[in-house]
Amino acid sequence: MIHIRNKKYQPMIFVMALAAFLFAFKYGGKPPVFNLNGELKEAEGLEIKLVRDPYGDNETLAADTVRNGHFHLQCPVKEVMNVSVAYRRNRETFHYPVILENGKVTFRVTSTGLSQVTGARYNNWILGYQRDTAYIRADKALWESRQPNAPKVGEAEWASIQVFMERFDIRSRYLQQVLNNGKDQTAAVIAAVLLELEPDRTKSMTIVNAAAKHLGDSSFIVRTARRMDKEQAATIARRQGKMINEPFIDFTVPAVNGEMLRLGDRVKASKYTLLQFWASWCVPCRAEIPMLKQLYADYHTKGLEIVSFSMDNSRIAWQKASAKENMNWPNVSDLLADKSPVIKSYPVLGIPANVIIDQQGKIISSNLIGNELEEKIKSLFR
Repeated sequence: MIHIRNKKYQPMIFVMALAAFLFAFKYGGKPPVFNLNGELKEAEGLEIKLVRDPYGDNETLAADTVRNGHFHLQCPVKEVMNVSVAYRRNRETFHYPVILENGKVTFRVTSTGLSQVTGARYNNWILGYQRDTAYIRADKALWESRQPNAPKVGEAEWASIQVFMERFDIRSRYLQQVLNNGKDQTAAVIAAVLLELEPDRTKSMTIVNAAAKHLGDSSFIVRTARRMDKEQAATIARRQGKMINEPFIDFTVPAVNGEMLRLGDRVKASKYTLLQFWASWCVPCRAEIPMLKQLYADYHTKGLEIVSFSMDNSRIAWQKASAKENMNWPNVSDLLADKSPVIKSYPVLGIPANVIIDQQGKIISSNLIGNELEEKIKSLFR
């Protein structure tokens, strides 16, 4: 028997003991254990790890060596959370998502590099997109487009962008359903983390903070989501406010229809000009185009101009994406991507990026996104 002489620790010991009892009771008195049987033929002889946070401390939870294409990973489960199966080959490290939970799962990697996990509740549910027929088809098409002998330019590049966006969209929509399921808070928070809080960080964190009342502020997945939120907010803060009150930098480049366009002409002719940086391959850029269309429809006749500057280096990809998005405003590019002198002149530290220029040529805001951009435009015409 252990005697606690210091009474101030007795309540803490009691709470810890109660938590341990309840946790054990939940799993029938047996300590919860995660068992993963894996197949990974291309990693023969290499060490496979189960890591808790591949983007942070890289804490190893279990490890094994691949023998005859197979490996086994096992560790106790203190909390259901997203982890990764990881291994290093030459100078490249590979990470595959897995959910750490009580139970047995099987793990395999297909010939295209797609991981598939089955066998326990959260793995079957949260990672279900991996077994979606359309997702598998898009993943295979993307893999084929990246093979050394596959064409990489022109129509082929555009086709590759399309399947990339299709695969991204299938996964995103699936995880958003898990995020918004309204019943299982653990699954919701894990989905938020896997989505990196996209597409609506504020909404995702509302769900995470509500779940924290049940899961606890010390929950690893809650803390991970909050860390993401803090880091993203810091990144946005660093990007915003650049060049405010500075004069805009003029340029003349071709529009998508081949005509030359001078930004200064549009600035002088409009009360406010939104210079928006995007690219055919940028998922969030294209996701915000419907919002820009609505703003343009509401305020163009009142003095709003939009000029989109593409960071593509493929003319066909730029033209195809422009046609698909059907923008009604000037859409220009020098097809030099991040080597463009225009890009180097403005605060483009990632896209989508933007500046708003008034009729006198002064920059009044930069790198607003989502609701902030929408509200700023609306406020200018109130």
